[in-house]
Amino acid sequence: MHQCYYCEQIFDSKEALYEHVEVHSDVERNREITERRKKSQKSK
Repeated sequence: MHQCYYCEQIFDSKEALYEHVEVHSDVERNREITERRKKSQKSK
């Protein structure tokens, strides 16, 4: 049993967990990029 530390969903294998966690990391990365763009637009 493996649990996602973002959403606490449970998976049977590490492989399934790793595939799932990639979804969260993509969302986080996109959020950071969006915030940086907003900050750079405000400073102009």
